[in-house]
Amino acid sequence: MSRADLAAAELRVRLAALVRGLRAAVERRAERTAAIQRPQVRQVAITEQHARAVLREAELFARNGRAYGPGTALTQEERDLLGALERQAAESGLALPSATLRGRGLTDLDLEILLLAAAPALDPSFATLYAYVHDAQSAGAATQFLAVEVLATGCDHERRVVESCGPFGTLRSEGWICASGPDRGALTALRPADGLTELLWGSSVDGGLLAHRSAALPHGGLPGGADAELVASLAAALAAGHLDVVGVWGSDRGGRHAIAKALLGGRAGVHADAADATAALQRAAVSGCACVIEAPGDPDAAAEVAAAVAAASVTVILHGREPLRAADLIVGRRFADLELPAYGFADRRESWSGAFPELDPRAVDDLAARFRLLPDEVAAVASLDRAADDWASNGDRPRLDVLAARVSRRRSPKVAAIRTPARGPELLVLPAAEHAQVMDVAAAARAWPRVAEAWRLDRFGNPGVTALFAGDPGTGKTLAAEVIATEVGIDLMVVDLSQLVSKWIGETEKHLDAVFTEAEASSCVLFFDEADSTFGHRGEVARGADRYANLEVAYLLQRLERYEGLVILASNLRANLDPAFTRRFHHVVHFPRPRGEERLRLWQLALAAPVRLAEPVELERLAALDLTGAGIAAIVRSAALMAHAEGRDALTLRDILVATNKQFQREARLLPRELLGAYASLAG
Repeated sequence: MSRADLAAAELRVRLAALVRGLRAAVERRAERTAAIQRPQVRQVAITEQHARAVLREAELFARNGRAYGPGTALTQEERDLLGALERQAAESGLALPSATLRGRGLTDLDLEILLLAAAPALDPSFATLYAYVHDAQSAGAATQFLAVEVLATGCDHERRVVESCGPFGTLRSEGWICASGPDRGALTALRPADGLTELLWGSSVDGGLLAHRSAALPHGGLPGGADAELVASLAAALAAGHLDVVGVWGSDRGGRHAIAKALLGGRAGVHADAADATAALQRAAVSGCACVIEAPGDPDAAAEVAAAVAAASVTVILHGREPLRAADLIVGRRFADLELPAYGFADRRESWSGAFPELDPRAVDDLAARFRLLPDEVAAVASLDRAADDWASNGDRPRLDVLAARVSRRRSPKVAAIRTPARGPELLVLPAAEHAQVMDVAAAARAWPRVAEAWRLDRFGNPGVTALFAGDPGTGKTLAAEVIATEVGIDLMVVDLSQLVSKWIGETEKHLDAVFTEAEASSCVLFFDEADSTFGHRGEVARGADRYANLEVAYLLQRLERYEGLVILASNLRANLDPAFTRRFHHVVHFPRPRGEERLRLWQLALAAPVRLAEPVELERLAALDLTGAGIAAIVRSAALMAHAEGRDALTLRDILVATNKQFQREARLLPRELLGAYASLAG
């Protein structure tokens, strides 16, 4: 049988059960209608006799409760038939629609309500029957009232039906059904989510994409720095009811979500941020789940969350960067919390060695030093590696560090761009001493996590590596940052200062925090170019803006102190930077203007293949001109464009000299023609 055949067969079985429940509801409506004289009048007016009949129904309901029907329970024959269909589907490698929906966490009652909501779209006759049960011709959609009439078989069952149809039940809170039209309480129309009807008919709709998908908890174990015994003790106390609120505090990179998963102990949880805290608490109460809420950093929002949690009765796991220990929360609930240590090099090494036991210790140390991945992210690397083992040949299989880079790379924040470095140290032309200093920065970035952990040097603060590059524009500072990223084997995040700085108070600090947070999560080299233009000297406060400019500099200094990776600031004039910056740099490299031998090497690199020369060029003569590497690169670019415009595929000496003259003009300098000798006449 095809997917559609199997789905249609299952649908017919379940609709038969629905029709039985609906038949009983129709018969009860018919009995009530028969007791009314001239029942057709009730569509335009409620008569006195009609009102008295309804009043008798209300009195009976208040005295004896509702008269329940048989519900939509499956007969033994129907259960056997569904079992046979499930076996057929499994043999064909398919899944029945009900199995797909159960895989998304829906219960049998949820499935019955979904079918009730979807039935009018499957066959219009159901809309007519629904309108009759509702006693209103326009009410052809499912409602909470209809669900109770058709499905409920007793008082407790009615409660569960009402909860499932309500705004805090799984179906509405996750978007499986939605309230349509005006809010009329139990008579509010309930309609199925887009794609659900197609799924029931056996369409190839992907059930995993229907409704709202909850964020998945991490797959890895506890972060290495966590106290496993304490976490287990708190989880046991939550399960036994000795505690009902536990707080987990620490950085975003500390594994808070993994701790929350361990505290749940396999129990279902409703996850929410501060904005949805109250609705999530209600949903947890209805579904019997625990509630996992991220505590906000804003004090006012945190106070609202604390008040809501204090008033609730469900089990709650709070987590956030900063502890939330409001007095009403601690007094009103059985509260405990734990603070997570920073997730450091030793913890990362443990995660890598656990995921890849075949790696030698040096390889494990190198991966742990370069990539600041949490356990679930290391597990993702392992998953990519297993997938590559299935599809890649030996020559095509990605290295582990390449896979780690893919997992660690998030998205570029709007004030920065992440680049994959491609240029190596052979392209960096500097005097030997400065070149060695740049390579020292790369070596320190790779070695520091291991050294800090082995020697406990992190107790002095400054968990990362900081470097200052100072020198004239075009002397290779940006290229040096890329070379370092290449040597370390991680991406480079270049901050766009024009987007970073905002005229609005506090926005620059928010942008800085976003950049540092993203760089930490992405294991990037963080590079601020021309930092002196934004983070210069802190001065006296002569006007209001000065106070906030000073705050921005102070905030950057604080983030530099806390950043775990490598951060590089470049400045055209070191003297323009606040002295507090220079005291915080572990490495300071001065980039001088290139001398004759460096300029010769730059010309050789710039004119190397695949660049073609139409005639011999005396590079020593060109190297006599005072130009930076960026200036020489701009000259070759201009010369190439001139040659292309004239339909040539090789550069002439005249192309190069005319472009050189234009470059001197761009720099507001005169070309020293006396240094060109016989070439001077070709410069134009």
